[in-house]
Amino acid sequence: MKKIIVSHRSKHHSRYSGYSRLIDFLQDTIAIPSGRSKNIVPYRIAKFIASNLDKKKGEYNSESVEKEAELFNVLTKYKDKKSIIHYLNAERDIRFIVNRKNLFKNSSFIGTFHKPNEVLEKQIPNTKYLNKLDGAICVGPNQVDFIKNWLNIDNVKFISHGIDTNFFTTDINKRKEKTLLFVGQHLRDFKTFNYCIPKIADKISGLKVNVILHNSYKKYIEPHNSVEVFSNVNDTDLKHYYQNATLLFLPMLNSTACNSILEAMAMGLPIISSDVGGNYGYVNDKNAILVPKGDYDFLIDATVALLKNEDKINEMSLMSLQESKQFDWLNIAKQVDEFYSYCVIN
Repeated sequence: MKKIIVSHRSKHHSRYSGYSRLIDFLQDTIAIPSGRSKNIVPYRIAKFIASNLDKKKGEYNSESVEKEAELFNVLTKYKDKKSIIHYLNAERDIRFIVNRKNLFKNSSFIGTFHKPNEVLEKQIPNTKYLNKLDGAICVGPNQVDFIKNWLNIDNVKFISHGIDTNFFTTDINKRKEKTLLFVGQHLRDFKTFNYCIPKIADKISGLKVNVILHNSYKKYIEPHNSVEVFSNVNDTDLKHYYQNATLLFLPMLNSTACNSILEAMAMGLPIISSDVGGNYGYVNDKNAILVPKGDYDFLIDATVALLKNEDKINEMSLMSLQESKQFDWLNIAKQVDEFYSYCVIN
């Protein structure tokens, strides 16, 4: 079986983060784009094609055109072999090939969905092309029933997002006391963060809060003498901030899978986040505290209590390390491979 992976990488992810890392742990794959895509379709033509397509059927740009051109060439080459085509980000790049999948009768098409249900419904109201998928992977357990009904697909499975546990490793000797870490910007609850941090600082003398996010989101963090904001952080420094932190403090508006939570777990951090979306599929009450969205008092009190309890921090830290092992990319890749076998046309 040929495994053809259509990938997309978010610019804000570190080299060791993001769902595209799955390719590094799967065996015998053909990755698209391979670096040759831009030589197939001239940029102006690709841009013209993409600009005239309905974005309500999924995100599609000039790079999508280039990927599809390369995918067509690959599928033509292996037309007589059984193939699985996996769109790592099913919210984008799916258009012409899947619409003509009858030309490639030995191929099965699947996609992984990352965005919350409400976002998918709003951004892709027309599912004409997504309906043609033969299977779907959800990175959040909260997505499964929705995707089945939304796309009328039976082969839908929750397979967790992965984490590189070889890179994200803890060093207990570098941990600092009274240090909160907030990482990322996607679906982060800045309003809750800005309200709660001053209240926590009033109760925890010497509190330090490190915030790591894209430069364009700095404006959402209100100044406070306990808060320091960092952007353009490289992989080594990101790992350093995780190692220095006492715990991950991450209020969220919604979620499916969260890279920051997975990274924090692998780094042995207790986690305080919001009880939203798919977070419950990644953490439990042994290594995390999930707070109902909008319950500021609970969030403040839980954070203060944990910062004052070193034994509890150490206990939760150990549990985070143990729990993170199940999300190692090697384990996730094995589950994805099994799903491929289940979806491939017999």
